[in-house]
Amino acid sequence: MTSLQFECFDHNRAAKIIETKGILEEINGVVAKVIPPLGKGTGGRIQALLEDKGWDTEKILLTDTNYKHDAFKHGILVEIDIGTLLDSVHRNFLRAQELYNRKCVEVLIQIVGVNREPKFSKMKRDIAAFKSVLSVPIYLIGLHGD
Repeated sequence: MTSLQFECFDHNRAAKIIETKGILEEINGVVAKVIPPLGKGTGGRIQALLEDKGWDTEKILLTDTNYKHDAFKHGILVEIDIGTLLDSVHRNFLRAQELYNRKCVEVLIQIVGVNREPKFSKMKRDIAAFKSVLSVPIYLIGLHGD
């Protein structure tokens, strides 16, 4: 069995922060264990792998919204959106930015597909387009596997 292929985009030195915390290899290892094809259930499989590594899943960080974040550990927030609406990722960016401003989150790791919405290329484009308002470091991971 071959590892899942993925690509990354680093905004505001997110990779360096994740690496300093000793979590970059852990994240890359979890992502590599995902078995294609991508689709319904991929997010849950990634969450289960993260939970096995000691991540809190379905954690509420913005208590005034009761929104459950996919995974959280050591100031690092993970959101997984495979086959969801593009707007859901934009909401993740806003939530992460607010949590960063409150000093609850240091980095957002956003996982998306390369060939399904919300597509990696569109998210990369949007991070660059909104760089003046996105000071939160973002490590964008695009999964191949369709």
